[in-house]
Amino acid sequence: MRSAVEAVALAPGGVLAPGRPQFDVPDLPRWSAAVRNMLAGVRDARLLVVSDSVAQGFGAVAGGWTPNGRGAAWPKRLADLMSAGGLPASAASLAGAGAGDLASGGYGAYDPRVSLGSGWSVTSLTSLGGKLFTTPDWGTETWSFQPDGPVDRFDLYAVCNTALGVIAVETDGVVRATIDTLKPAALERHTVGFPETNGPIVVRRASGGAVFIAGGAAWRSELRRVQVINGGWGGARVADWTTTDQPYRAYGGLPVAGADLTVICLTINDWNNATAVAAYRANLGLLVDRALITGDVLMMTGTPSDPAQGKASYAAQQAIAAAAVEVAAEKGLAASIDGAALFGGSFAPGLMFDAVHPNAAGQVLIAQAVRARVII
Repeated sequence: MRSAVEAVALAPGGVLAPGRPQFDVPDLPRWSAAVRNMLAGVRDARLLVVSDSVAQGFGAVAGGWTPNGRGAAWPKRLADLMSAGGLPASAASLAGAGAGDLASGGYGAYDPRVSLGSGWSVTSLTSLGGKLFTTPDWGTETWSFQPDGPVDRFDLYAVCNTALGVIAVETDGVVRATIDTLKPAALERHTVGFPETNGPIVVRRASGGAVFIAGGAAWRSELRRVQVINGGWGGARVADWTTTDQPYRAYGGLPVAGADLTVICLTINDWNNATAVAAYRANLGLLVDRALITGDVLMMTGTPSDPAQGKASYAAQQAIAAAAVEVAAEKGLAASIDGAALFGGSFAPGLMFDAVHPNAAGQVLIAQAVRARVII
């Protein structure tokens, strides 16, 4: 039986959509072209958030991670704001488990779209957006993802390596594709097609060794939208995103995600862990170059941490933030978003959950700032 897995291909430049013929953010040309193609029905546009626990959603809800911190994080709010502004968008995706199963009640309490069967867990191995989901070579249980509406496609991010197994992707009790991950090390994106369904999309190990996935994106082929893909990774520093010990790591996987716009906000863990500015600049430059392979890059600096609660001094924070802005300028990127200015220039208690993480109001403010920057 022929597998319903489609090859990954990027659409060429397309025709302007009659409804919004002038979509053009001047310093984001590749993003603008992708949105025009989306509006013309060519393909979905992809916006990837490369960030830390702020984007992952810690502090966005009363319990920190729970209930449903993922749904309250600024990338989800960004997708909602885009749709409200007339640009169809969806956050029905995940690109890694972030910092992992930190939520009281398990991973599903943090992101209720995901259900982990008893054989599935969050591993210490990482790729796009943090830790990977895995099941061992004897696993028969399922990993499932509930989309936000009817879909007929799922982009599965699967890790390949020696001694791994075969993955089955199912909807409505029917196997729609099998994916062999026993091959040279890499992160692959497999687009699985199936009859329209309200979900869930189910993944299981079909045979062979253990399997590892970073998640995926659910979408509908007849309804083009911006896919807002949240790569929030709690605790991440820039160096975590540029690790090259394995080809499937986040650095190796960035081109596979195929982002038309990558929003990078990675400052708070570097300034609060005293990363040397020179090392920070070097790694951030590598990360920007990698993201530029597929699209535009927008730099954003983090919200101020509180020195009075044991976090980095304002001088240390400003040094890292300045380095991020300098890298953006050196690489010819769009004008950066200044997270400190957004929050009034220093730690803003009314917008913060704790010494580092914005609360719900702060998350809304970030989403609004990104929306204003990337759409017209």
